Amino acid sequence: MRIVHVSPSYTPCIGGSERMLQAVSERLVARGHAVTVLTLDCATQRDFTSRTGAGLPSCELLNGVKIIRVSPSGGGFLRSVEWWLRQRGGWRTTTWLLGNDFDYALSRPSGLSMILPLLRLKADVVGTVNWGFGVSFWVCHSLRLRRVPHVAIPVLHIDRPWAQRKLYARLFKTCATAIVLTDAEQEFVRAKGAPSAVVAGGGVEPGRFQQRDGAAIKARYNLGARQVVGFIGRQDSLKGVPTLVEAMRIVWEHAPQTVLLIAGPRSHRDRATSDKLHALSESERQRVLLIDDFADEEGPSIIEACDLLAQPSVEEAFGLVLLEAWMCGKPVIGADIPATRCLVDHGGDGWLVAPFDPVDLAARIRSLLADPETRAAFGRRGRAKVLSRYTWGRITDIWEATYRTVVTHRSPLTGHSPQAASHQPRRPHH
Repeated sequence: MRIVHVSPSYTPCIGGSERMLQAVSERLVARGHAVTVLTLDCATQRDFTSRTGAGLPSCELLNGVKIIRVSPSGGGFLRSVEWWLRQRGGWRTTTWLLGNDFDYALSRPSGLSMILPLLRLKADVVGTVNWGFGVSFWVCHSLRLRRVPHVAIPVLHIDRPWAQRKLYARLFKTCATAIVLTDAEQEFVRAKGAPSAVVAGGGVEPGRFQQRDGAAIKARYNLGARQVVGFIGRQDSLKGVPTLVEAMRIVWEHAPQTVLLIAGPRSHRDRATSDKLHALSESERQRVLLIDDFADEEGPSIIEACDLLAQPSVEEAFGLVLLEAWMCGKPVIGADIPATRCLVDHGGDGWLVAPFDPVDLAARIRSLLADPETRAAFGRRGRAKVLSRYTWGRITDIWEATYRTVVTHRSPLTGHSPQAASHQPRRPHH
């Protein structure tokens, strides 16, 4: 099949949806499919609002995947619309043309520069990834001009206010089916009007975790035998980092030698997190280890150096780092939100805590630090779950089967699949 994936960002930009798209795209290429990724010229999330982009190659081949990058700015048309909105009657006429959610359509990064390349690319199926940005508005509507089946991979954070946009119901009308990450997201997109939805989830590559060396990380940062609470990822309020810092101040009252390890891109640390870290006393700051911009191959070793991973994020569609923690045999703590509830078995392989509640989070951290048997049991059960359900090979099976179905059964007039609503992809082989 000729598969085109459209996404606001792709590697080297770091994030869960970017990692998922790269893992599946490269495996589809290995299975003989031709895969093109149409994305924006963004190396970090800061580039989303840039007028010039990151300066990455406009076209390159990476591990067999053809990558086409375009400007995130939207060009002159978007600037013209922004000017028009400042004129008398501009808001009213723009609402008439684009609907009540036009702020989403006109947000940055913009998908306007994707329209022409998307209309020119030869494809048997198009998958649109990550609908959290206004890019999807222009991409989904431009696909109405093509006789090619469209599969939504929306990666929706269903409990966040932005996911409640009425606009999504219109966008799902352009789709033959959807690939979602959790049972909760499946129920959500069906209620929004998706003709069908197949649950795939996220994944890991088990081989990536075979050479992990947590002892080397502990030695490098002089951690010794101190217990370590880890956080890996984007460091902002919705990801729960300020909440975690507050929780650790409670933990330190009882276990002052415990280290808080925070690892991830420096560019993805927001002001609230920086302010919270700067507000710590000198002795508290000495208990925080920041590992910025680490190489991807070091990820498993960093997790291995931790006694547990605390990821109290309320901004999640899935939570790949939880899988990675389990692959290292580590227990996890996540926020009690729909996506994480679908992944973590509360009391079985991790704990769920109330969102933005440092007291609840601190209590769960303390209980795990004091109970090595529970830590080991949670990690062991989590690892078994990942190996049975959440490998990239299995996830690719589901994407590939879904694409084959919509391509095989598409309507010659619309490109949509009349049988997609009743289709369930074949059981993947392990």
